[in-house]
Amino acid sequence: MLKRVVQATSEDSVEVSGKGDDGELVDAMRDLRDAGEEAREEGFPAPSDLAMANAEQLLRAMYQISPRRFEVYPTLDGEIAIDAPDGNGQSVLLLCESNGGALCLANLRDGHVQSSYATADMLPDKFLRKVLAALETQVE
Repeated sequence: MLKRVVQATSEDSVEVSGKGDDGELVDAMRDLRDAGEEAREEGFPAPSDLAMANAEQLLRAMYQISPRRFEVYPTLDGEIAIDAPDGNGQSVLLLCESNGGALCLANLRDGHVQSSYATADMLPDKFLRKVLAALETQVE
């Protein structure tokens, strides 16, 4: 299976057709670009090129589904975390693993749900779309 990888080499190369403030995606892409250096500074294992490429593709896809500010950072396990908090106690966290897998954790009003993936190629799927959509629902 051929995998499409898009690379952002500058802020100007970010193209988005979503409804949100494209500056939010630019900021998140900058955070992703800086994640390797941040991991080094923190003493974490460097995320693999595959984790970085998957995170870039999924960050763009997640922004298309739910335009918002995503927090992007390296983890202690060499993953790239893409965190989507809603400001009302709900969040969706997608971990792009160095081996190409992914783990999606959602803390929603109705409880905690998760889904794991042997390969990130199948994302975004129905589960990820559903939990991101749930963030749009305001807590009353």
